[in-house]
Amino acid sequence: MSRVTIVALPLMGMIMALQGCSRAQGSFLSIEMCVTDQAGVLQLKNVMRDIARLENLEFIDNSAQQKSDLQAMGADKLLKRDATRAIDLHIEGRQGLGVTAGNLGLPSYQVAIGFTEGADPVAARRLSDRLVRALSQHWPVKVIPKGKGALPMRSCGN
Repeated sequence: MSRVTIVALPLMGMIMALQGCSRAQGSFLSIEMCVTDQAGVLQLKNVMRDIARLENLEFIDNSAQQKSDLQAMGADKLLKRDATRAIDLHIEGRQGLGVTAGNLGLPSYQVAIGFTEGADPVAARRLSDRLVRALSQHWPVKVIPKGKGALPMRSCGN
């Protein structure tokens, strides 16, 4: 895959490609927010970890691996971003239920989050409602219209 192709991939597709996922399910809900600073990144991780535990799901932080992958491909220079600020977080359940949060292609503290329902739409909606409610207690959360991607927020600094 060429560097030009990598940059052209949408945010969630890029995250899936970096992880080597063979089958991607579309998001039924996508949101975005600005976590403001490094303390906000830590708060985001804590919120996602807590919700995963409450829902009896697995929380995964692949941020360090994404940093390494970006640097190995040279994409950190191509994307003109500090790879040490990579955010790549997941909540995973059975049969495709999950959440992916990342900032690839966005300002360092802007995070796009996609929700997949897998085989259990009811559990997926419960998870999305609970997580969006928890995130909204810390940051303004904006729903990304269906079929659109997250665009860089001018007010979300690097």
